Amino acid sequence: MRSSFRLGKVWGINIYLHYSWFFIFALLTFLLYDTFSKDYSDWVSVMAGVSASLFLFASVVAHELAHSLVAIRSGIPVKSITLFFLGGIAQITREASRPMTELKMAIAGPICSLMLGGIFGLIWYLIWGSTQQNIAYNNPILWLAEVNFILALFNLIPGFPLDGGRVLRALIWQRTGNYKRATRIATMIGRGFAYLLIGVGIVWVISSIFNEISPFQGILYIFLGWFLSNAAGASYRQLEMRDTLQGFTAQSVMNTDYVVIPSNLSLKELVQGYVLPGGRLYFVVADGGRLKGIITLDDIKKVPQTKWDITPVSAALPTDKVVSAHPGEEALSILERMDSQGINQIPVIREGMIVGIVVRENLLRFIQLRSELRV
Repeated sequence: MRSSFRLGKVWGINIYLHYSWFFIFALLTFLLYDTFSKDYSDWVSVMAGVSASLFLFASVVAHELAHSLVAIRSGIPVKSITLFFLGGIAQITREASRPMTELKMAIAGPICSLMLGGIFGLIWYLIWGSTQQNIAYNNPILWLAEVNFILALFNLIPGFPLDGGRVLRALIWQRTGNYKRATRIATMIGRGFAYLLIGVGIVWVISSIFNEISPFQGILYIFLGWFLSNAAGASYRQLEMRDTLQGFTAQSVMNTDYVVIPSNLSLKELVQGYVLPGGRLYFVVADGGRLKGIITLDDIKKVPQTKWDITPVSAALPTDKVVSAHPGEEALSILERMDSQGINQIPVIREGMIVGIVVRENLLRFIQLRSELRV
């Protein structure tokens, strides 16, 4: 993920942080500083702004993990979560197969945010709530309670890909039995809401020129609208891509134009005799037709060039178990396994012998052609 970097792993899920987070973090911290500075010193206001922003980010993480936990318990593996500041996107290996599963996954996040809002509100009440003098003050804990409630309500707006949009999709899906139609309706509503946010943001920024108001809130609306519009479009394109593969098997999409090399070939012989002349990026390694694995250009580059002449291909093969498919396996299932395991090629095996290979690049090209030809 070029636009994000990995933070770590929780419950086996890779957590990524999108680079846009830093922009929103700085913007929100400044806005909070500006708010708190009316009641506190500059130093206290800065610390309160930074702390509140970080706790809000932690609340967003909890919100996304709630979705993922329900997905995992429903038998849907979650590969990764990419976090923005006011939300995140979970990359699941397959969509829910039933409307009620989708509904449970979607509603888990807002419920978590409501609970966090209640916890922060209770903390504020126990410490400051009974002190009449401090009720009028801007309080970071009270702000966290309010913003978690707002986050829950915002996500419940019935526009895809917000949680409310997924709830709406689940309900339409349950009623009509048509998953694609339900997604299209929820996506259209989601894009409409995104454009509304952008419009409000533009009006806010223009108004700030003629009135004594900060333009930063308008910029935040524009950014959120832009993000939601892109996310809605990307989600629907992913649905169309998966829908295009329905009914096709590994045998329909596999590539039979591949090069087989023996496992005792040296890396130097492989590079000079196969890579450079043909420009191929991967090779099937097999002895007597029996698959040993697939070696890629990245695998070769991991071995120092000075050792290529003494290193056999077998020594450079990935140590992970070879992932393979059978000719009758659905193409959609193969794509989901590629996504979940982060691989680009899957060999197709019949009776222990390799008969073809499914390559992600070729699979995506197949989807694009079918989409353009509308077949």
